[in-house]
Amino acid sequence: KLKVMPQNPYLAIERGAPGRIGWRIHYFDEIDSTQEAARELAAGGADQGTAVIAERQSAGRGRMGRTWHSPAGVNLYTTIILRPPIPLADVPRLSLVAGVAAAEALEREAPGIVALKWPNDVWLRGRKTGGIIAEAVTDAGQNLDCVLLGIGININLAADDLPPELRDKATSMRIATGHPCDRIAIADSLFNLLDSRYMETLTRGFESVRPAWESFSALTGKRVAIVEGGRRQSGVVKGIDGTGALLLDIGDRVERIVAGEVSAEGAYE
Repeated sequence: KLKVMPQNPYLAIERGAPGRIGWRIHYFDEIDSTQEAARELAAGGADQGTAVIAERQSAGRGRMGRTWHSPAGVNLYTTIILRPPIPLADVPRLSLVAGVAAAEALEREAPGIVALKWPNDVWLRGRKTGGIIAEAVTDAGQNLDCVLLGIGININLAADDLPPELRDKATSMRIATGHPCDRIAIADSLFNLLDSRYMETLTRGFESVRPAWESFSALTGKRVAIVEGGRRQSGVVKGIDGTGALLLDIGDRVERIVAGEVSAEGAYE
């Protein structure tokens, strides 16, 4: 089922001891999804910081069970095993923490055009270039065993590689900057930044990372519609609070939104 590539180009960026993000990188040419491979490794006792990277996913997963367009050899698809000592309810915040690290990694290559759309999309020039999924794995007692943190970033995808229905919604580093980017260097930056942001969150709380997230927020100050469980609300985004919830000014009050599909009013979605 898993075909391992003999040559792992990401070996050069492995570093540190178990616990450090990216200390061990398992590399596959083609795989169902990096989430599933990481799940198997985690069940086998893999240490925190173990990462899976695939060239191509035959069943890449996005939010809400959507498939993720996963062509070979151009993008970064990774899942990192985390074992945080946090309550189950706090796991969704880790996708925001990973968003900050991803945005900071891309900002080095594409300054001034990176943004984050709550809760877990990475945008370049207003189009989606990446997605993040923080999946909790629980033990028999429904306590948190580990988190499978999946990150997909379109890096060297050409405009022609995008399915027609995604061309006005999706982009890549190459499309947005006009030149190919070094995937291994971006993975290296991502793992380093994620390691420091994750440790900062564990020691000082999510509040310490929130200003960085806010600085990349694509929707703050914009009027949006949010659909959650058939209920639609619209209002102006005020930012996020210390728990990672979206703050929505609906006129007479500010609501905390903890989940939902968000679209800018009048946007393509």
